Amino acid sequence: MKQRLFAAAAVIAVIVGIAVVYSRQSSGQQSAPPVQRQQVNVVRVKPDMIDTWIDFQVQRTIPALKKAGVVQREAYQAAYGPLGEFRLVTPIAKFADRDNPGVIERALGAAGAKEYNDALRKMIASQTTYVIQRIADASFDPTPDATFNVLVLSTNHVAPGRTGEYLNVLKNDLLPVQKKGQVKRFTVSQVIFGGDPNEYRTATFVDNFAALDAGPAAIRVLGAEGAAKLQEKTSGIVTSVQRGVYLRNDQLSFRTRPTS
Repeated sequence: MKQRLFAAAAVIAVIVGIAVVYSRQSSGQQSAPPVQRQQVNVVRVKPDMIDTWIDFQVQRTIPALKKAGVVQREAYQAAYGPLGEFRLVTPIAKFADRDNPGVIERALGAAGAKEYNDALRKMIASQTTYVIQRIADASFDPTPDATFNVLVLSTNHVAPGRTGEYLNVLKNDLLPVQKKGQVKRFTVSQVIFGGDPNEYRTATFVDNFAALDAGPAAIRVLGAEGAAKLQEKTSGIVTSVQRGVYLRNDQLSFRTRPTS
């Protein structure tokens, strides 16, 4: 009986979480920033095919994406994380775009897309696609057009029903520290499709690996003791954290500039 009640509570928490995501968009508040959603493809390439896959991306994938009208892709390769893992991030304008043929088929046609995908599958060990949504009022991005070489990505799993508490800590405690620590960019996103909706991702961007030697903003601003107290505020709220470091791959990234 207890297990059934817990399962029901977990389902309700998921439904409420998704409703909160969409209520932020539809609340009608004119001051609310535009919803920012991104598709994240996490690709693990076979170790002996990494160079071949990168060449395939440069020679075939990127031209096809641009031809299909994709205006931006950011690519990051794991530096401290799984071998051969790449994170490919593209903006989502609207979900209705998925009702049309995929971008590769639009660029190459049905027969060309089949040949393309048959060749690509031989290089990939696994691939997962997520949709994430930016939590704008918990994020800090003073130079959105800038690119940074190093990404520190933390994946945080929040206990069901405690999302509000978690976001309050981020907005009221962690965000001011990030700003005072003069981080280049700090973003918070929630997984809305393709994974656990109780999963939040915090992304800190820096210019180079040398910047990591100074430690995170919480330690630089609050000191070790203050940083520990800040972390204690999420005790029981965050059930697990996984952290990786990624290097931006300029060869695999692009931003199409408007022509007018």
